[in-house]
Amino acid sequence: MPDTLAQWHAEHVNFAKLLNVLEAELDLFHKGDSPNYELMLDVMFYMTHYPDVLHHPREDLAFAKIKEREKSAGALVDELSAEHAQMRKTGEALLRGLSDIVNGSISSRGRVETPGRVYVANFRSHMRTEETKILPMAAKLLRNHDWSEIEAAIQPIDDPVFGKVAEKRYAAIHSQIARQAEAAKTAPR
Repeated sequence: MPDTLAQWHAEHVNFAKLLNVLEAELDLFHKGDSPNYELMLDVMFYMTHYPDVLHHPREDLAFAKIKEREKSAGALVDELSAEHAQMRKTGEALLRGLSDIVNGSISSRGRVETPGRVYVANFRSHMRTEETKILPMAAKLLRNHDWSEIEAAIQPIDDPVFGKVAEKRYAAIHSQIARQAEAAKTAPR
């Protein structure tokens, strides 16, 4: 159980890094620069193919078990599950918009910027709620057999960005995260 919660927290930290990359690219619009659409597309490809396929479905199973044991958590659990579905829908729409641009379609900045900012804000808020409310509840309410059932229900996949072997497709993401980390170290406080 603690390993699963630690893993979920670590994944949230990694997702936050990717949201920072996405947000930094969106900020370029306001500086009069062009964002790196390929980098943004890679971020959104990952977000729609790892968190939406593995991380969130596992959380939904844990949420259901929490709801069974703590009736007062029902509304929060239902809200977070609905947010998973909405984030998936928003993420897929943003992925399509970025893919269109990368593949040569002429598109308005608003087709990417507005949904991108909504996606980033909603994902961050969602993770904050999970970290402060759901993870502590899961640690208190769920037992080893619950975690075993959750892990058995969803076929694991290695994280293609932060896992043991990062996929080559994501090399630009790794470079950008390293640049942001270095800039954060040298930034005045």
